Amino acid sequence: MSHFWKKKAPAWVGSILFVLFMALPVHSETGAGDKWQFQIAPYAWLSGQKGDLATQPGLPAAEVDIDFYDDILGNINSSFSLVGEAFKGRYGVVADISYSDIEDDDATPGPFFSKLTSRTKTWIVSAAGFYRLIEQDGAFLDGMAGLRYWSVDASLKFDAGLLPARGSANRESWVDPIVGIKGLMPLGESKFFVSGSLIFGGLGIGSDFMWDTMLNLGYQWTAMFSTTIGYRYLDVDYDEDDFLYDVSQDGLVLGLSWRF
Repeated sequence: MSHFWKKKAPAWVGSILFVLFMALPVHSETGAGDKWQFQIAPYAWLSGQKGDLATQPGLPAAEVDIDFYDDILGNINSSFSLVGEAFKGRYGVVADISYSDIEDDDATPGPFFSKLTSRTKTWIVSAAGFYRLIEQDGAFLDGMAGLRYWSVDASLKFDAGLLPARGSANRESWVDPIVGIKGLMPLGESKFFVSGSLIFGGLGIGSDFMWDTMLNLGYQWTAMFSTTIGYRYLDVDYDEDDFLYDVSQDGLVLGLSWRF
């Protein structure tokens, strides 16, 4: 069963996203024009990781629990992310590339081992087309659909307990169809804005189910440059043969954005 049903993101995430999108003006404008516009946004995602992970038959599933606000700086070996967007008028394309390498030596080993160390290297590459549904006074709402590619390299090392020490590693990759919305709303006449996204996918085609939400507070320094700070929650349930990746990641997002 998916973590979507067993645990949920904090209620304020969905509430604020709902307010953001419902507060967008109901009147629409013509798109940005007949010229292509581009945006590049590198960001850092300081994420924790919670859930169940199994890589090989005969080994128990590992319960991983890393809070991003607790000891995340000691558990992230490396992480980087980049979003690119191109649009013309109401139509556009967006791509998101994210990599994380998270290690946990306090995962729950079960009754037969004294200690468990888990390490997960994850590539997430998304590509989608979008259509601008609403645009008014600097606010907008886009509907989007596309694909998300996953590559998860997971390793487990069990220290000796009732059973001798052993370890395993496995790599799985799959593709999820995705649909979602993204939007932005300026905060009054100030240079501050709120942006967010909500994406669903999988539906048994790749993973059993996946959902991904992000909420940011940003500041528009110039017409071309802005910075954001926010929170992202990602939950995926993938179970194929003897590989189980039923995991959520959440944490602080720090981003830069250039538009040209």
